[in-house]
Amino acid sequence: MSRPYIHILLQACATALAMAAVAPSASATDGPRPRVGLVLGGGGARGAAHVGVLKKLQELHVPVDCVAGTSMGGLVAGAFSSGLSPAEMQTALREADWRDMFRDSASYADFTPRLKGFSQSYIPGSEGGIKNGTLQFPSAVLSGQKIKFFIDRLVRANAAPQRVEGQPLPLALVTTDIVTGKTRVWRSGDLATLMRATMSVPGLMAPVKYEGLSLVDGGLVDNVPIAQVQQLCQPDVVIAVNVGSPLLKAEDIDASPLAVTGQMINLLTEQNVTKSLALLRPGVDVYIRPALDGITSGDFERSDETIARGYAAASSAEPELRRLAVSEEHYAVWLRSTSRQPLSETTVQAIRATGLPPKQAQVLTEKLHTKPGATLNVQTLENDLLKAYGEGRYSNVAYQLVREPESESGATALNIVATEKPWGPDLVRAGINFSWGSSEEARYNVRAAYHQTQLNDDGGELLLTGQIGSDNALGADFYQPLDAASPWFVQSQGFLRSRSADLYQNGTAQARFRVNAAEINGGLGLNLGRYGVLKSGLLQRSQSAEATIGSSSLLGDKTTVDNTAWFVSADLDRFNSPFFPSAGWRARLTQTQASEYTKLSGSYAQSFSLGAYVLTGRMAFTRATDGTLPISDSASLGGTNNLSGLASGQIVGSDMRYLGLRSEKIIGRMPLGIGGDLRLGLSYEAGSMQQRYSETQGIGIIHSSGVYLGGETPLGPLYLGLAKASDNDARLFLFLGNP
Repeated sequence: MSRPYIHILLQACATALAMAAVAPSASATDGPRPRVGLVLGGGGARGAAHVGVLKKLQELHVPVDCVAGTSMGGLVAGAFSSGLSPAEMQTALREADWRDMFRDSASYADFTPRLKGFSQSYIPGSEGGIKNGTLQFPSAVLSGQKIKFFIDRLVRANAAPQRVEGQPLPLALVTTDIVTGKTRVWRSGDLATLMRATMSVPGLMAPVKYEGLSLVDGGLVDNVPIAQVQQLCQPDVVIAVNVGSPLLKAEDIDASPLAVTGQMINLLTEQNVTKSLALLRPGVDVYIRPALDGITSGDFERSDETIARGYAAASSAEPELRRLAVSEEHYAVWLRSTSRQPLSETTVQAIRATGLPPKQAQVLTEKLHTKPGATLNVQTLENDLLKAYGEGRYSNVAYQLVREPESESGATALNIVATEKPWGPDLVRAGINFSWGSSEEARYNVRAAYHQTQLNDDGGELLLTGQIGSDNALGADFYQPLDAASPWFVQSQGFLRSRSADLYQNGTAQARFRVNAAEINGGLGLNLGRYGVLKSGLLQRSQSAEATIGSSSLLGDKTTVDNTAWFVSADLDRFNSPFFPSAGWRARLTQTQASEYTKLSGSYAQSFSLGAYVLTGRMAFTRATDGTLPISDSASLGGTNNLSGLASGQIVGSDMRYLGLRSEKIIGRMPLGIGGDLRLGLSYEAGSMQQRYSETQGIGIIHSSGVYLGGETPLGPLYLGLAKASDNDARLFLFLGNP
């Protein structure tokens, strides 16, 4: 054969071999295909790009034989291995209420009445504990309560027991043992729990306690776990997707302490990523790095955009991916083998609560609407667990469906996994407030509380409080349910207070008094579920006042008051936020019967919302139904949301009427994990006071209107505004903190 013919033959053979290398092959019937291992790296919200890569693999008919994931990559890997399609993942990410998910607890409306009171008086994020003689705080901003529910639904752990080793596609999830720093790779175990564990970014989400270990984000030790997928199924080809955050620039690092912490984590992550990427084989494995500039690890609400960028990155690698594709028919066979099978309704045969003392476990399970022998309603169960979390006793309340090992029929049991606060049971809380108005001096207070929550098996509590600043106070509150499961309780309180108060005439402070008060009360109460509380009992009050500026004669004979009184009160609260609600209502009514007078006071408020607009109305009254109210038990007008155009406590008397309307537009929101929003509001208020002890020359209804910027902040509610009241100069005011 001549040399030209040999050359042509060699060229033809080379071309055939090249075509064979990229031609799709599907199964043993058509010839072997490469075994493919998929690696999905960590990156927070940037991990949504993995879904875009999966969409492209599906479009090209590229089957996957095993998958390993870390952090958000672990979430997507777990969902993918359980048979969830890329389109279903995208829908789940898009429809998730991420702001709500990054708030651990139920709505404020579903807190217990006692916890609502704490939420109004103390900064929620200030809670810590005293344990073994040392001050301790939660290990993270979030416990991941609602995130775990989201994962349960994603992998159908809410419908049937789900194990890592039981998924259609072999899976490895990477976590870090936060105690030893070692890598913990899970190829078996409870799927949803381990998916939650691999997402536990230190400081943001609490570690997951599992099999005696404290597990956090696997990205700290292996953010692109190529070695794990190689061990999992010995793939011929690895597809590795890296969505990690780039290192910050110098000017960004200097922006805040949090930026420094983030950069430290990024440095640790980049080191292990560099080591992992060295395992990739050039020309064999496929490396995909989506262009995610401008998308941060917290941009969960931009999932559609992030997915699109992941799809674009996979499209750029299409020539490399096509050589792994199979025919449509053989891809359909693979897809059926890895897809989800329909599940029937789950009947719960047994219910157990783990991690709690026996009596407490019994109380928790008895409060559940789910009963043994009933069909599981997941929404009802989640609501019940959120309410249990809303009692303020637990750091996390989760559930697992498990197969009863002794049951031949494979009966399903419901395990409630409740974790008591590791920093409890003796808690500490703190609160602050600062108020200033252009017509009065600034006032400030710092308060603290020591709260013993488990004095006995029936839930007895002791709360010791103290406050210093413009108003000094010491208090003690003993609370004892009649039984751990009973709504009835007895309560006894005592406190000492010393505060300064200005006495106004004609819009000007004429005198300043130091008011000292002591009170002790006790009685019987009834908790009305999450609606509120009824109480009745006796109180003994003593109060004296002396002038520090001006003359005591302005108070006449009201400088000293001692009385014993019987009281009955109803406090109902269904707002969805303590200070800036967008829905719900609050009602309070109290009657006090003393020997010389009878006092009746009450208030009602309601909020409505339409999109970004919120309307809140409030009415209140105080009146003496018999006799005249002493100054120790009087009413006042003036201050933020109490005729904002008047100085705080400018009008004092014994017969008060008030009506207020607030119209607000939500103009911003706090970052994920902090909650709250920022509002621009207009207010209109009207009030009147009869039998005045101050501003005695005034009569009739006082009107006040204003504009303000307000919202929930990590330090409590904020109001900054300008208001004008009848016959008064315009008042600029600021309030920050818990009242």
